[in-house]
Amino acid sequence: MPTHVMIDIETMGIGPESAILSIGAVKFNPMAQAGEVDDCFHVGIDLASCVSHGLKTDPSTIMWWMSEDRNEARQALHALQRVDLWEALDGFGQWFGQSSLPVWGNGATFDNVILRNAFARTQQACPWKFWDDKCYRTLKGLAPGLSVERVGTHHSALDDALTQAKHMQQIVNHLALSL
Repeated sequence: MPTHVMIDIETMGIGPESAILSIGAVKFNPMAQAGEVDDCFHVGIDLASCVSHGLKTDPSTIMWWMSEDRNEARQALHALQRVDLWEALDGFGQWFGQSSLPVWGNGATFDNVILRNAFARTQQACPWKFWDDKCYRTLKGLAPGLSVERVGTHHSALDDALTQAKHMQQIVNHLALSL
């Protein structure tokens, strides 16, 4: 069974050098039944450590996080133990393993790019090869009528990664794709 990785990150900006608040990731088979996953990873990251590595915050994103609509997401973030960026990425790399796998992020210029940049900023090797970068947003555009049932808290990195993996499995099965 092919293993893919769905990642989701929560950030303090939208640019490629944005500070990361948390990383959620799921290993899964995209052709399995919707909701079947093999393994999960979730870590909170200390914002000050991101800034010390040169990652940036954006005032409009900070204000977005302060919105009353984000209360539940902020609570989920605060419940996470936060570690240094270097330690978080090292843990992610260990969880990911030695072999490159297809890595899906929600947007061609967001999750994968920001995470790859964070690896570079901490002078760590990104655990996947550039040719394994995949765009979940592009895939979901192939089945716009196929709705997704949200898992957990919206804007919790792990819950969003689980939701996206489940939705991707629905799309792959609906379109009879072989990935």
